[in-house]
Amino acid sequence: MTVNQTDESGSPFFVTVFFTAVGNRLQLTQFSDPQSRDAQVTIPRGAELLREDMESFLRDGPVTINLKGQSTIPPPLLAYPKQLGCDRAAYVPILQDGQLRGVVLIGAREGQQLDDDVINAFNRTIRLTANSITPKASSTEPPNDRRSIEVQALNALASNAASVNELQSFYTTIYEQVRNVIGEYGFVIALYDKKTNSIRIPFLFEDGKLSTLEAFPLGEGLTSILIRTREPLMLVDDTMNRALAMGAKVSGKPARSWMGVPLLAQGEAIGALIVQDLENEHSFNEDDLRFMISVANQVSGAINNIRVLNESRQTALQFETAAEIARDISSSLNLDELLEKAVNLIRSRFDFYHASVFLKDPTGEYVTIREATGDAGAQLKRTGFKLGIGSKSIVGYVAGKGEMLVVNDTTRDATYYPNPLLPETRAEAALPLRVGDRIVGVLDVQSKSPYAFAQENLRTLQILADQLGIAVVNTELFAETQEHLAQHRLLHHITTTAASGTTLDEALASAVNGLQVTLGGDRVTILLADREKKMLEVKAAVGYSPEIYDLKVPIGTGITGWAAAHRRTLRVNNVQEDTRYVEGSVNTKSELAIPMIYRSELLGVLNVESEQLNAYTESDEELLGTLGGSLAAIIANARLLEQIRAQAERERLLFEITDKIRRTTDLQTILTTTVSELTRVTGASRAHVKLGSNNGQTQAKAGNETVS
Repeated sequence: MTVNQTDESGSPFFVTVFFTAVGNRLQLTQFSDPQSRDAQVTIPRGAELLREDMESFLRDGPVTINLKGQSTIPPPLLAYPKQLGCDRAAYVPILQDGQLRGVVLIGAREGQQLDDDVINAFNRTIRLTANSITPKASSTEPPNDRRSIEVQALNALASNAASVNELQSFYTTIYEQVRNVIGEYGFVIALYDKKTNSIRIPFLFEDGKLSTLEAFPLGEGLTSILIRTREPLMLVDDTMNRALAMGAKVSGKPARSWMGVPLLAQGEAIGALIVQDLENEHSFNEDDLRFMISVANQVSGAINNIRVLNESRQTALQFETAAEIARDISSSLNLDELLEKAVNLIRSRFDFYHASVFLKDPTGEYVTIREATGDAGAQLKRTGFKLGIGSKSIVGYVAGKGEMLVVNDTTRDATYYPNPLLPETRAEAALPLRVGDRIVGVLDVQSKSPYAFAQENLRTLQILADQLGIAVVNTELFAETQEHLAQHRLLHHITTTAASGTTLDEALASAVNGLQVTLGGDRVTILLADREKKMLEVKAAVGYSPEIYDLKVPIGTGITGWAAAHRRTLRVNNVQEDTRYVEGSVNTKSELAIPMIYRSELLGVLNVESEQLNAYTESDEELLGTLGGSLAAIIANARLLEQIRAQAERERLLFEITDKIRRTTDLQTILTTTVSELTRVTGASRAHVKLGSNNGQTQAKAGNETVS
């Protein structure tokens, strides 16, 4: 019972403490205080209740205590409710054959109303239970009468409840003991899951056959009414109409006699026991109902304890799974191995039918299955199964919205589209793989059982999805880093090779060939600027026909001309949509032009083209921008080196001519040698040297040349 809460009918929950008579003392044997998980902490020590004192105190029935005003109550009776923080309390005797067998303390805290109606209701229930399990002392009763059989059945259940560790066999024991007392009728054990607000039938005996029913939502049937009201219910005549009058909806063949009692643990309904006869009316009586109440009281605690224990084990296993996957993520960057292990662990540890991971494709239009479990998963991967982001599918919706989506019963969801490879799916949940505001994919899990997803396992699954999202991003970053490292190594190689060329043409040819390899086959050109003509001329190219070398682009025209004129990188994702594009190849879809500038001087443009749309990224701009700067320096240095070489060659030739002239003193010979060497060095077809003096002119010829 949860303090300061009420059920759907508005009835409050209370603290309860049970005392059993042991000799002349009353010994605390059971308590219920949901406000404290460790209720032993709240129980006072040293307060002793004597049996004879309580018999005298309760001789006229239940006694109410107002802790705020009364002071005549014996101190031991005040100690318990005070320790429990109660404002008002009541002691109710448990009597059997007029003797005090125990006492129940009912406590109410602030905001709860413990009035006479509530106390009398408790008193009636206690009397009903006590009478149902107490055989009347009579020497005339045969040893196998109804009372004796009930006691034997309840003792057997108590013995089993004390040692139960597996529920299905315990359910069978419950049915057998009920059958021994009431007879062979249809018997149902229903369990309620508050987390999913659903009812499951793990034990259904009907027409001589044992079966189970899938979970269904808490609704308006008689079982749901039992769980909502937490009160026993028996209908033995006109059952159909009486059920309808209660607001119950009856599906299937209605029972002619129906009896049900709730299973209560700490005041909350955890399920119900139901006995029904589909053929006959008046099959049950008040004795049967009293016995069923006793059975429910006897077994509900054991059922709840095993359920809680199983849930705790399952939760611990799920968190262990999350921790194991987290360790793998921190120690490995092999995404395929991580995802394969993750989906298989999720499927097995959470007891799901299927698990898969979808990742967004580069276009951002689809999520494609990357890893999945079982034969169905293998087939989905082989076919490259994908779903549109934002589509009506569960995975598509989550990929688009970035919000978890749960379908707890696929047969009741009009928008659910079954996958023929996974025909047994009855519940499905999809969770986003999110890193910050970025959605990188979707974790999809499917179950054969409806209402398989509670808040606890969904929280754990979201933790796992977040971890997998981090793994995806880490792998992407690692791959990008490795790619950048490889590209920069190639870039260094291209630059080094180009710089080692003996001529500018060799350097440029080496650069375009190396860059084409780096880009995976794209077309590459290097155009140099002619400042006087204000033109760009192709000096090196790869991937084009030889006619490309005839191309001259005015600075300011086309994509390369624009990049040269504005001295800015220009990236065009679709050249057909850009009016500046000048066609160099009919297959070109995207283009990137990088101006090559050295010491504020435009030397040319590095241009790359691809047959793919959106082929180049900001990373490519950065990489090629670095290369463009390096090539500009190489071009400037190559030009300077050519100038130095030309100057050295001129000086060498001048020295040779001078040396030959110096070998003679004859003027005519000197002039002839001079003309001859000049025509050889310069390649001129005609040379003429004329010397003037006061006495006339002297001329010299070499071949067709005349020197005078």
